[in-house]
Amino acid sequence: MKTLITGGNGLLGRELLIPKGFKPTRQQLNLMSYESLEKFIENNGIESIIHCAAKVGGVKANNDYPHDFFIENLQLNTNILRACDQYKLKNCIFILSTCIFPEHAPLPLKEENINDGEPHPTNFGYAYAKRILEIGARTLNQQYGLKSTCIIPCNLYGKYDNYNLDTGHVIPNLIHKCYIAKQTNTPFVIWGSGEEEREFMFADDFARILEKMHMQNNLPQNIIVSPEENYKISNIVDIIVRKFKFTGQIVYTKEKGAGVFKKPTCNKIFRTYFPDFKFTSIEDGLSHNIDYFINNINRVRN
Repeated sequence: MKTLITGGNGLLGRELLIPKGFKPTRQQLNLMSYESLEKFIENNGIESIIHCAAKVGGVKANNDYPHDFFIENLQLNTNILRACDQYKLKNCIFILSTCIFPEHAPLPLKEENINDGEPHPTNFGYAYAKRILEIGARTLNQQYGLKSTCIIPCNLYGKYDNYNLDTGHVIPNLIHKCYIAKQTNTPFVIWGSGEEEREFMFADDFARILEKMHMQNNLPQNIIVSPEENYKISNIVDIIVRKFKFTGQIVYTKEKGAGVFKKPTCNKIFRTYFPDFKFTSIEDGLSHNIDYFINNINRVRN
């Protein structure tokens, strides 16, 4: 089955190894242009999609540019949904995010709670655009019988992340900040109190899971994928500091926003399909991540 992997050169896409998988560059395929998407599908005989592409960023970027995050993701996702209908694509996988859940959703987060209230105000533009993708997947199934699955991972991190200090997610941001703090002998400054809790999953693990999901056709509409551990941001900071052997001052800025305080998930449905999957430990994953960053400091996304 010929599969288009959108975002194939990003954090997750670069880790995916799909037989007959196409990972076009932005020069080869402009996902914001439906005409470009049509031509690529027709020219390459695409039969399915793993949709990883999105305009993404951390708390600061989402808070500063909510309209950009909403409009760009909405257009991108609408193009993908139109293509699934027009070309009757099968077994498509759409990647969502736990940040789409309501700010006050009951914990742990469950698949059925996605649309039960407003998302957190720090990322509501991105969250609503992603929710539209989930709704679109359901409409494709109801109206045309086209089956797709929305996968909702917890916070991803990995080698090919965006390490930009303004737009990157929490782990690549912390890695880059600690590196700079050590190089310049300045304080390591972290947004928030450090008490905020998150689940983290190594992108390589998630890629292996998606490769297996892509071969199945009996998956439910929505699946949360996450390990069973939650970590305080301060725990992550401690691991990063030890790896860098940073001995300088660590400063938590409680006045800076850090998003939802905690958002543990229920991975019961995932475990019914993958009961024995072993996730990479946060210590090993961060060690691999930091080694890659140091060895490729002039080439990482930044």
